[in-house]
Amino acid sequence: MLWIIILNEDLKSTKLKKNLCQNNIFDALNQLFLKQIKLLILTIVVLMIWVWSYSPVLAVNSPSEKIPLTLEILQERVKNPVNTEGTSLIDLENFIIDLRETNAEFSQQFYQQIQAALNQTENKVGLNISHATIKGDFIASKIGVRVPLLKETLLSIFSADELTILTSEQAQLVLLNQSENNRAVTLPKITVIRSRIKCQNTEFQGNVDFKKAFLLRGIDAQEAIFKEETTFSETRFNEIANFTKAIFQQKTKFTDAVFLTKAKFNQANFQAFTNFEDSTFQDVNFNQSHFQAFANFTSVTWNGEADFSESWWQERVIFSKSRFTHSLSFQQAIFEQSVDFRDTRFNQDFSLREASIQGVIDFSDAGFGLLTEINVSDLMFDSNSAEIMGDPGIIGGVIAVKTLQGNENLLRNLIQNFRQQEQIGDANKIEYLRAKLLLQQFKRNIFGIDINTASISRLIYAGFTSEQADAIFNARIKQPFRNLTEILKLDQVDLATYIKVYDRVVANRYQGDREEEVKIGWKQVILDSYIIPLFTSFDMALHWLELTVLLLLSGYGTRFELVSGVGIVAIAYFGLIFWLVDRVRRRYPTPILPTSSESIWMLASYGILTSMGLTQIFSASSHPILTVLCLGGFIVPIPGVLLGFLYYKRRHHNLLDLSYLTEDASQRQLRLMIGRLPLMPRFVFFRDRYLPILWDTQWNWLNYYDFSLNNFLKFGFNDLRLRDEHLPGLIASLVWYQWGLGVLYLILLFWTLSRTIPGLNLLIYLK
Repeated sequence: MLWIIILNEDLKSTKLKKNLCQNNIFDALNQLFLKQIKLLILTIVVLMIWVWSYSPVLAVNSPSEKIPLTLEILQERVKNPVNTEGTSLIDLENFIIDLRETNAEFSQQFYQQIQAALNQTENKVGLNISHATIKGDFIASKIGVRVPLLKETLLSIFSADELTILTSEQAQLVLLNQSENNRAVTLPKITVIRSRIKCQNTEFQGNVDFKKAFLLRGIDAQEAIFKEETTFSETRFNEIANFTKAIFQQKTKFTDAVFLTKAKFNQANFQAFTNFEDSTFQDVNFNQSHFQAFANFTSVTWNGEADFSESWWQERVIFSKSRFTHSLSFQQAIFEQSVDFRDTRFNQDFSLREASIQGVIDFSDAGFGLLTEINVSDLMFDSNSAEIMGDPGIIGGVIAVKTLQGNENLLRNLIQNFRQQEQIGDANKIEYLRAKLLLQQFKRNIFGIDINTASISRLIYAGFTSEQADAIFNARIKQPFRNLTEILKLDQVDLATYIKVYDRVVANRYQGDREEEVKIGWKQVILDSYIIPLFTSFDMALHWLELTVLLLLSGYGTRFELVSGVGIVAIAYFGLIFWLVDRVRRRYPTPILPTSSESIWMLASYGILTSMGLTQIFSASSHPILTVLCLGGFIVPIPGVLLGFLYYKRRHHNLLDLSYLTEDASQRQLRLMIGRLPLMPRFVFFRDRYLPILWDTQWNWLNYYDFSLNNFLKFGFNDLRLRDEHLPGLIASLVWYQWGLGVLYLILLFWTLSRTIPGLNLLIYLK
């Protein structure tokens, strides 16, 4: 038994060793197989990289690798154009095209084959040299049809559609007729390129010459790099010329160029002198373009909208003698040097909104349309380092600012700018503009709908949609709006809505900042919610009324003609009132009335003086009807009531047959009587010098105008005063009322003179 047990143990041990040996062999085979697989994969990857790097077919299509263009490849590409977006193009994309003089044979063959392909009458084929590198000069006259400007020649070469383009009035080509005196060799010629040129992201290492070319299908030069001089002088672009993000490293010439459709130069970079003199544009886009050197846009005709928004001008730029028939935008543009708009015509609005002017901008001799405005809202302008120049009396009238908020400092700088140039009229126009904007702000604060307290229906009435009103209502519960611009943070409110409701709503008009956790009593609630808003509204209404009166009667102290017209009307009116009170007393029993000749003289003179005053008011006031109504509010109601009571009660007093007016009979002279009061003095020795005016003289009616002049303007020819005996109180009240108005008028007059006459008040010049 023992032997059997030992034998079994040996057999088990032998099987175990055999299994272990088999496992080791299997693991070794697995490792060897994995190594071979890895080696095979590595070999395949290396082969693929080698094929990709050295295969000429793949290298042509590689966007990162460029190979030189050979005659064989050129011939193949010319014979097999590629259809791209419905247009057949000779695909020379991503090649190195050597057109230098050292490669003259290839250059000649290149131009010949391209010219023959592009100028086929039946099959229109364009040229695509995008992402290519052009070594040497690229001359457009060698790829187009060079023809003299003869009608007969054009008729024999071009199709009817092409002739329509070439002979259009917009093309500005002067065509001649064939004659013995006109030979083709002496006639002006033009190069007609029938197909579109596509050179996106192309690098031109030499000069680019498109002089006197007519591109019937336009050009695509987005992100192209022009390393040497670029010439498009006298070039016509029939379709869109796209130079978006193009870089012009050397001198660029577009003189006498004609863009028959839209041109795109947005985000273009002009690193050297740029010349667009005498060019003609339709719609053009220079948005975000960068001019690092002097730019010349002299005598350019802009027949469409011109967009220079966000452009950057590091050196001087000239737009003199140009003509803008449509709107012009320099919004958010930066001018580091001077800008010249002399002798330029603007037919529509000109925007300098949020622009930055660091030098001189000159509008001398510029012409503006009747409704043309220069919008300078949010303009960054410092009168100490920059300057706005223009014709006196004109430039200030075309400058416009839409809102006072955020533009207070700008308006002060503009006023100082024109005062430093002694253009007082223009400075006063800006002052008047500032006052109008302040009046609008008062009006909005008084009558506007507060978005922090208004109901949803009131918000909808103000101009918001129901969705926008709900969003505002929910937002103000969490946090009240501190200013109106905060509503733009809401997704439902866009800029168009903000502009529409700006004049109708206000935000947080009376509420101050208060922590939510602070507990307040009912007294404080009543004070904050009712009493303070009431007094604030009343105070604001008084300021609004005061500003309205100043604007209507004096143009906020900027229009002396308006103030003088108001004074003439008031003096004539009170002169007539005093004559009526003094001369028309009663008819029964004994008539005390003026003669017919005196009445005619008085009424005729009043009509003449009033007409003179109204003429000045209507010529100087922006709202003459409102000015007349405002003046009437001061001089008609109270005197009318006093006269009504006076004639209603009738007069029964002593000295009824003597005039109420007395004059200083001791002397007759022109007098300035600032401190004079309308009543005669009480001291007996002075009273002896004052005698009643004479009614029976022929020119007695002039005394009433003289008294009105003395009482209102504190200036006159005689010292005329009211007697203090047997004088009805209503007449004294009437005279004192005019005297009080005269004091206010003198303040208004001297304030206006100080703002309209240089040097009269030097304090306004202090910075």
